[in-house]
Amino acid sequence: TPTFRRATRSKSVRYLSSGSGSNCYSGQYQSKLFSPIFGGLRGGSCSLNDTSSAGNDGSTSRYSAGRPPAGLRASTPASSAAATASSTSDNDKPYNADSDKDMQRQIADAALASRHITGPSTKPATFGSIPFLDTSALDSSTPSKQHRVLFVLGGPGAGKGTQSDLIVDNYKCVHLSVGELLREARASDSNPHAELIEDCLVHGKIVPVEISLQLLQTAMDEAYKQPAADGSKYGTRLFLVDGFPRNFDNLQGWTANMPHVASCLGALVYDCPQDVLEARIMSRAETSGRSDDNLTSARKRFKTFQMQTMPVVLALEEVEKAQDAEEPLGTSRIRVTHIEATGTVDEVWDATRAAMDGYVLNDVLSANSRLIRAALKGDAESYMKLCDTTMFAKEDEDASKFGDDKLKSLFKEYERPGGNDGTDNDDENIWNTVISNASVEMQSGTKAIVSYDRTFTADGNEEKLRETRVWSHGENGWTCIFFYRKPL
Repeated sequence: TPTFRRATRSKSVRYLSSGSGSNCYSGQYQSKLFSPIFGGLRGGSCSLNDTSSAGNDGSTSRYSAGRPPAGLRASTPASSAAATASSTSDNDKPYNADSDKDMQRQIADAALASRHITGPSTKPATFGSIPFLDTSALDSSTPSKQHRVLFVLGGPGAGKGTQSDLIVDNYKCVHLSVGELLREARASDSNPHAELIEDCLVHGKIVPVEISLQLLQTAMDEAYKQPAADGSKYGTRLFLVDGFPRNFDNLQGWTANMPHVASCLGALVYDCPQDVLEARIMSRAETSGRSDDNLTSARKRFKTFQMQTMPVVLALEEVEKAQDAEEPLGTSRIRVTHIEATGTVDEVWDATRAAMDGYVLNDVLSANSRLIRAALKGDAESYMKLCDTTMFAKEDEDASKFGDDKLKSLFKEYERPGGNDGTDNDDENIWNTVISNASVEMQSGTKAIVSYDRTFTADGNEEKLRETRVWSHGENGWTCIFFYRKPL
């Protein structure tokens, strides 16, 4: 019997601490489905197992900067934030954005300018009353072919690299550290920006955004089709962009140049106090060989993070809050999660895994939604592309040799079209089925189970089944590898 992990998700505060559980999502109340793919629903509401997450001392924690209302309004240019931060750099006291009214205005401006950072290809949706982000249009088979991106942020020594390595191992993501990309470029004799990058890294300054974005885009394009460390290929891969955006200039550059290339789905923010960060960096300096692993550089980098990067995090949170308010389903297209990073590697990983399950759930439910829609429309080709056809093969059959006629025959055997519900609207003619009582259990970073009640109505008769589908992440993205139904 597999061990499943329970979900923690809150729309108002997302802060995961050591010991936070992982994700088991469930919905209550049924919803009538209609076109587009689960993007709108009749009736129903959402109920998740919402619990507050607490730190080791039992307290909750998050950053605040006197946030403006969800309806964002421009006041002063966001690009002036770096100058504001620089003017405070001689102050030895820790920087506090709460007391900086000008910074609060700049955070609001940056959020307003970044409201389209997720790009046009994702949309909030609901599956059996479970809200999720429909990422179907990001798949490699679609015209957009946008990369999926999560920002990974935290002070120097917060453990971003360590946790990113664990995410890659478990979720088959691609980890791109902006710092590593810059260090590789600095060491390259052919890179024209090597000297400038060296100066920025040693003195704790921000590298010009044009350089960072060029390196990132090239790295994503090259890495997308490469196999993972285990030699297997995985479609619909998430890119972890480590250490970016570092300031408002980075954020502005990304929003202006990258949404057509990559959709930012959210950010993992690792929170850790300065004394812990300094101790970790000095310990790392014994073996890293990095020129910036010293106490002076570390303190400059932490100051830069406080004064320039944390305001970016606050701006992203404002984008999330504004999207929550604007969307009819109350679901934002970007999600920022704070993770307490003071614990052991395993403790921090527990919180990281809980956050990652929430992001991956979007792809799982997007695939399940497309599959049901294909079934209801009688689209055998689209349905079979989302299935591992070996599950239909008998002992003496080779699924790789199934032709189109065989696949269509199997589709008719195991599925049924939606039929006509008597209306004149073609989109609604197929929706004579109701999905309710849905739940998703993440077994691992590449395996998930989706269960739901499925009610069919035809000729005045109603049939209700419990349908369960097992999904696996492979070369073609998330694929259904097994399913079963039982009458209710």
